[in-house]
Amino acid sequence: MTVDDWYQQRQRQGIVSTPQRVPAGASDEELQKQQLETEEEGDEEALWKARDWDDWKDTHPRGYGNRHNMG
Repeated sequence: MTVDDWYQQRQRQGIVSTPQRVPAGASDEELQKQQLETEEEGDEEALWKARDWDDWKDTHPRGYGNRHNMG
């Protein structure tokens, strides 16, 4: 199996994402727009993770857990 075969196999499985290619004549504004689009997709997921973590911390105070074997 060559490296290219392995990479294609991982792409089909969804493990490795395809990098976005930028045209050679792209301006800085176009590059910034592309970066904002990719950040917005990740921001929504990060926002939900942060909210879930905050909810968990509200119901589980620090030190919560197994405290029976404390000597």
